[in-house]
Amino acid sequence: MLTPPQLQAICEVVAAGSFRTAAQRLGYTPSAVSQQISTVERALGVPLFERSPRSVRPTAAGLQLALRAGRLLADLSATENEMRAYAAAERGRLRLGSFWSAGFRLVPTVLTGFLRDRPEVDVRYEEGDPQVTVPAVLEGRLDLAVIFEYGVVPHSWPEGLEHTLVREEPLYLLLSAAHPLAGRQHIRLADLRDERWISYHEDTDAAHCLRHICAAGGFLPEALFRTNDYNLPYELVRQGLGVAIAPELAVVDASASPDASGTRLVRLTDSTHTRRVYATRRTTDPNPFLPQAIALLHTAAAALPERGEGECPVVTG
Repeated sequence: MLTPPQLQAICEVVAAGSFRTAAQRLGYTPSAVSQQISTVERALGVPLFERSPRSVRPTAAGLQLALRAGRLLADLSATENEMRAYAAAERGRLRLGSFWSAGFRLVPTVLTGFLRDRPEVDVRYEEGDPQVTVPAVLEGRLDLAVIFEYGVVPHSWPEGLEHTLVREEPLYLLLSAAHPLAGRQHIRLADLRDERWISYHEDTDAAHCLRHICAAGGFLPEALFRTNDYNLPYELVRQGLGVAIAPELAVVDASASPDASGTRLVRLTDSTHTRRVYATRRTTDPNPFLPQAIALLHTAAAALPERGEGECPVVTG
């Protein structure tokens, strides 16, 4: 197999028309260059140069090989430079996944930061809940996933993953502004026993969380409306069709919309009534962009508006 030094020697001899001049350019002796050329000719079974006492002239095969050698060496040089850029974290790829509300409120900061600071990095994003994105991380289809875990629905995550806490957020009860309980300073969970509930799909962590919370108040919720769209509960609540529980990221999302203007937010005060948001990666993933991505997620989380205790009544057991 031809080697880069052999290809360089062929190109220099063709360009210089002399072993001596080519040797000077390459930093070799003329004898070493001549031996390299002879080795290639024997290996390929074709003469590459017509030799005379005063000069060497490339044959047709020599010219063709020099042409191809120049292209190969250029590609090799470009490849080396490209790999050095990867090693210096100037180029590469980051594949990011997230559930919807974090994707809406946190991920744009990550995408903007990389497009601004590292435009040569190929950043990809896809939306999905943890049951989709966690396997994708484990299988190498994603480098980083933003996932959640409800305090009353803990998970046993697979081995080989590293979780960084990004935010622990409270949960809120959503009431219509016209609801009879909306004006109270304190609401007991038991007061919600006969309410129509708006919940998420039956097999989701959010639905399990709602059942746990209501069970603590001594009843099981009657979920008449189910959706995995974080925006729809606000419209249903606003229309007085029921009540719902939502995490703060989703509350922040919808509260910026006119569709949420007819709702009242009630913060749940039990310490277990929270949702933790994690940045999850493989422990063995050497991707150099992961620390920056996680730092940007923390920046985005810290920039979210804080809700004061005085804005919301308290739900007690």
